[in-house]
Amino acid sequence: MTVKDDKGNVVFSRNEIFEVYDLHMPTDKEGWMGLNDWDITAMTHVNLGLEPNHTESYTNVVPLAPGTTSVTVEAAYSYLYEEGISAVIKSVSKTVDFTK
Repeated sequence: MTVKDDKGNVVFSRNEIFEVYDLHMPTDKEGWMGLNDWDITAMTHVNLGLEPNHTESYTNVVPLAPGTTSVTVEAAYSYLYEEGISAVIKSVSKTVDFTK
């Protein structure tokens, strides 16, 4: 998410990453030293991802310079296939006018 003021200056930016991992841990059976990649029961599943039908919401306080008449909020949801390769799934942009 990026917030730009009426002059085009970025006044706020936030990037949230949601990830899911299957990791080999010392406590996993045959998964630590044997690195049994094919046995998913030998790995620890770490879910830091978005769950289906679940909404994530955040409230951010963005200080603005006196005299700012509007801001444009741009948000995008991207899927990261691998390092350096991603695709925007959904994006939205909204301008908030403070003069009305």
